[in-house]
Amino acid sequence: MPYALSLKGASPWPAVSITAALRPLKIADATCDDPRWPALSARLDELRERGRRALRIVHVPCGDGSLLIAAARRARSLGFLSIEALGADVDPEYIERARRQACLHMDSAIGFAFEVAPPLARLEAEAEFPADIVLYQATAGTPKALLEAARRAGDLVLHARFSA
Repeated sequence: MPYALSLKGASPWPAVSITAALRPLKIADATCDDPRWPALSARLDELRERGRRALRIVHVPCGDGSLLIAAARRARSLGFLSIEALGADVDPEYIERARRQACLHMDSAIGFAFEVAPPLARLEAEAEFPADIVLYQATAGTPKALLEAARRAGDLVLHARFSA
């Protein structure tokens, strides 16, 4: 006989609370320093108002994944039921950091995937089934082929240009 059953007043079952899972996700509108955030947030609002329930976001290069994670969480707070968030970067350390961060934001409606991949290859792979939103970071010397691949990879491409 389990020990808990032998104690008077002790429950034989572990105390489990499901109320946290039933509460609506409360995420304040993230204030993100990225210059793409206002357009990204507006696009998420627009897609949800049109009745969309599923969403695919691709971020190349994603760095540590913080913008992609914030976007996915914002989408979830708007009521999207299925969010696919894919980040790619050439730096394995960034990808590992992004994976660790994503683990802190587990939600069955959000599927995070981070991979080590060159930007051109990842964006060209997306062109067959374009994402709803592509987040792309360009530098002053970004090759035209890379910019064209980004345009083909998604319905809306939000660029950020940083001087190198």
